[in-house]
Amino acid sequence: MEQRRVTRGFYCFVLVVALFVDLSSCGIIGGAFKRRYVRIVNNLDNKQLDYHCRSKDDDFGRKSLQAKEEWEFTFRDNFVDSTLFYSDFWYDTFHASFDVFKGDTNFHDYECGGDHCIWKAQEDGFYLFHIQKNVFVKKYDWEKN
Repeated sequence: MEQRRVTRGFYCFVLVVALFVDLSSCGIIGGAFKRRYVRIVNNLDNKQLDYHCRSKDDDFGRKSLQAKEEWEFTFRDNFVDSTLFYSDFWYDTFHASFDVFKGDTNFHDYECGGDHCIWKAQEDGFYLFHIQKNVFVKKYDWEKN
């Protein structure tokens, strides 16, 4: 009886592993647990950039970057690619709020061009670097407070 229980447990384990490998080869969970990066670059002329980035599970607190400074955080996507990080930004009398990372393929593959999402703050708005095209694309304008 004990041998049968061990054998059944082993077969269940093999089935789960095979299912996981099959789903990942189909791209269904291929991006799950993949390391991702978000970088914020202050390209404002001699102005401090204040920001607050967070997700449902992580909160980095309010921080500041001096001109030409940058800050980066790294994380792993969750199992179902639903990871979301959003940030608020301020300088002088301006502010902006938007998602700096979304776990869906459209965002990290087509908007960022890969696993690194690099945001640059300038006086006229926010730009996202597309790695494969090697170009910054304007995504957001500043709003007046």
